[in-house]
Amino acid sequence: MNDSAVKDIDVLIVGAGINGAGLFRDLSAQRLSCVIIDKGDFGSGTSAAPSRLIHGGLKYLETGELRLVAESTYERNLLLKNAAHVVKPLPTVIPIYSWTKGVGAAIRTFFGSRTAPRSRGAVLIKIGLTLYDYFGSRARFMPKHGMLVRRKALATLPALNPRIVAVGTYYDATVTAPERLVMELVQDGVKVSDRSEAHNWSAVTGQTDGVVSFARPDGTEGRVRPKLVVNAAGPWIDQVNAALGFESQLIGGTKGSHILLDHPDLVKQLDGRMIYFEANDGRILLVFPYLGKALVGSTDIPSREPDQAHCTDDETGYFMSSLRDLLPGLAFDESQIVYSYAGIRPLPNSEGVEPGLISRDHSAPVQDAAQGRPFPVISLVGGKWTTFRAFSAEVADMVLGRLGRDRKTTTDAMPIGGARQLPDANRRDGWIAEVASESSAEPARVEVLLDRYGATARLIAAHERDTPVLFDEAPAFGAAEIDWIARNEQVVHLEDVILRRTPLAITGQLTKSLLERIGRIVGAALNWNDERIDAEIARTLGVLESRHGVRF
Repeated sequence: MNDSAVKDIDVLIVGAGINGAGLFRDLSAQRLSCVIIDKGDFGSGTSAAPSRLIHGGLKYLETGELRLVAESTYERNLLLKNAAHVVKPLPTVIPIYSWTKGVGAAIRTFFGSRTAPRSRGAVLIKIGLTLYDYFGSRARFMPKHGMLVRRKALATLPALNPRIVAVGTYYDATVTAPERLVMELVQDGVKVSDRSEAHNWSAVTGQTDGVVSFARPDGTEGRVRPKLVVNAAGPWIDQVNAALGFESQLIGGTKGSHILLDHPDLVKQLDGRMIYFEANDGRILLVFPYLGKALVGSTDIPSREPDQAHCTDDETGYFMSSLRDLLPGLAFDESQIVYSYAGIRPLPNSEGVEPGLISRDHSAPVQDAAQGRPFPVISLVGGKWTTFRAFSAEVADMVLGRLGRDRKTTTDAMPIGGARQLPDANRRDGWIAEVASESSAEPARVEVLLDRYGATARLIAAHERDTPVLFDEAPAFGAAEIDWIARNEQVVHLEDVILRRTPLAITGQLTKSLLERIGRIVGAALNWNDERIDAEIARTLGVLESRHGVRF
């Protein structure tokens, strides 16, 4: 490709996970020309492997990261409003097995000890939850904490270990579709700036004299000349910096794995609540209902292999043993597992620190311009899902300052994707009736789409109209819905639809025949030939089996 094809832009963002996508939206809203690229799909790396919590970081109180807790609780409260279509309140209980244990160890950890408490008693939990309420008071959205004595706790959760002395209760939040939220942030960025572009499945191939090249999925080469580059590649940050022409050792990631259980008795006992509990080794684990299944996580194991991250048999055994200790009134075995996933947290290089004590705070070190690379590179290190907007705003201000540009708008109250024009509880029934009338769809179907996509349901209902062809294996999903996604959401591979645009894989509803049927629908929408369709089906089967433990 010749020099005339080089596009001059303000900012190139490498990595379209939650931090990169959030920054892309913010910079685009400031009317900068911004290009974001990712070697995979939007939100397909670490951002696709969270515990699916939007939380204030209760456990960060132990390590004295009070600023992070204050920021996280505020951002949680904002997301409950700005992404209300996919972020929901999550009532939570903490089983407590003693009254006073852990206070001394917690004090030592707070002041820098490298060992966390092995047991947290009622006094410690009460102090922690009181502080959590205090830090969460800004833009408060949910009730304050409470405490239940043993008798009331076991009446509520009879399968719980009877050794408990009490439980703490409080609220955090869950994100029902993290991958979609990332994609919607990217789409929002494109919508607010006609000078911005987003390219998935487009890997950096090199940098020469300020021109960065990347390979598009159609085999062509993209070339941009940015004034500044932001490396938001998560656990791949050091590899991307090498491709840009310099060496770094910024990342010392840890692997977090999760499993999904098809366990109706467990889901019934949970009754919409999360249990936030301590395993025998002192690590904090969680289990909560997620799209009809029970989600269990997570581990925290040092790892530098993001492309091979998967949940191992040892991790699965650890989860099942911990659940048996927590809920001896229920039976658990590996046959209940319908899906597993793992990702590498892009934490700062922290040699010698226990994985659970490595800070989840964020930083943005800068590599200034150098000979042969006339642009600076800002690397986004650490961070957590909940605080992506604050991290994005912080880095956007850095970028604007370096480019001599002014901020035109803030993002604190900016709705994301399907949350824009989302009806509130008082307008919900009227909105459903209105969309049903204008699209000829059944109101019940509109309601299903509204719960899944927010206000975007209006467009999908219009595409489906009055005769949606629903799948027998997954009756809440339909052929026209898949067709609309394939045509409108920058789908490149079949796995984008199965793993990220819909929750079909993670909920265990996917069968091989349904996968093949969806492959044909997507193929028809994207003009794939039969050979391409078969290859995409085989590719998706391989990903499901090797990375997610799915067997058909």
